Amino acid sequence: MIQQAADGIPQEHHKLYTDYLARVASLKKVDTIMWVVLTYGNRIEMVDKEMHMTRVRKFLCSGDETRVKVAIEVMLRTLGEWRNR
Repeated sequence: MIQQAADGIPQEHHKLYTDYLARVASLKKVDTIMWVVLTYGNRIEMVDKEMHMTRVRKFLCSGDETRVKVAIEVMLRTLGEWRNR
């Protein structure tokens, strides 16, 4: 069973999620950011920051393995840490 933190984010992804949220919050001069998923869906688009965070959270909490992988890829790309595995 996957353990979830009080905020509903799976515990194993909680640090990455909080780092991601801090990065998005630090982007003060922009209203939209890139949603980039090349490994798990081939999708690139500009998204409002709030929608970006909402999607990541929804995907992380979905319980669907592919959606969780998409959220991880998006967060790592947003942090500039994505390494194709």
